[in-house]
Amino acid sequence: MTYREKLVSFHVVERENNKNFLTWTYPTITDDQKKYVLQKCFAEDDQSEYMCWRNNNTWFHIRKVTENKTFAIVILAKEFEPKKYRLLCDILGKKYSKCQNPVELVSLYLNLCMSGSCTLHENGTSYSCNFKNFEYPTNIKEFIRSFDLEIILLYTAILLKRRTLVYHPNTEQLLNELLALSNLVPCRKVDEYLHPVVDNAIKLKGLSFYVAGTTDGDLIKEEHLYDLFVDLQSRQITVSPKAEETMSMTKTHKEIADFLVKLSTSELSEKDIKQQILKKTTDLLSLLKNMATVTAGSDLKMITTNELKSKKFHPALENFLFNLALAENMMML
Repeated sequence: MTYREKLVSFHVVERENNKNFLTWTYPTITDDQKKYVLQKCFAEDDQSEYMCWRNNNTWFHIRKVTENKTFAIVILAKEFEPKKYRLLCDILGKKYSKCQNPVELVSLYLNLCMSGSCTLHENGTSYSCNFKNFEYPTNIKEFIRSFDLEIILLYTAILLKRRTLVYHPNTEQLLNELLALSNLVPCRKVDEYLHPVVDNAIKLKGLSFYVAGTTDGDLIKEEHLYDLFVDLQSRQITVSPKAEETMSMTKTHKEIADFLVKLSTSELSEKDIKQQILKKTTDLLSLLKNMATVTAGSDLKMITTNELKSKKFHPALENFLFNLALAENMMML
């Protein structure tokens, strides 16, 4: 997907007398999207300047401005890149604060769509946003180092498609760390599991695989909501009792943990690190594929429990491979 395809639309929401008004849209917005935008802008329980929400498969990047005039810049996109879209929101917000003319925002937006970048010059300072040939840092190295060998718990939870709650009281810090976490297992598509900020746990009901951000630390008491609870402030990871068997560690886990920590202290670029992690994960999945002997519908090869047991793996490793095969839809029960 190109950067043009990832950009959906941008909007201006103005607030007067404690009410939200959608005053500008380009190029268009659906009724459902409009309702969602008006609901999320200036919510009473949201004190952050910037927020990223997910509704269906669209990411809503919202930047509130309260200087001179109270309004919000809203960008709809097809990707979770908070640093990139925060910068674009800032540029559009600065421009609108100065000119109060949404047509000038369209000019900046179109320039971004056509050239891949846009620049705002204000009071001798230049603000630039590049979508075409620049990868915004995810800080994945620092993220891995901060958890050391326990990073394997996060890697395993996403690989096995488990339920993870991630807590931090500061929403912007939460979003930045979720960006790093979403790059930890490159073979899992972010759209399949990431919910950056969940304001109501009911929204997670019925979901079997997610990484959900929260600013409510008390959710650690709700063990039915998660397999893993991650406190980003203390760097503590809690495994729920029901998930202990699934999350039990093996020699393979130790090797992967050592591999990840070593990568985090290397001189490799973030792009190279993600490629190395992807290769390591692909090698692990190849072990499964080599055991798949039974052909199901559409020529899909499956693994039987008998085949898995015949390999005489250590029970903990057998359990891990069984759950990995389930996550990959390769296990014939």
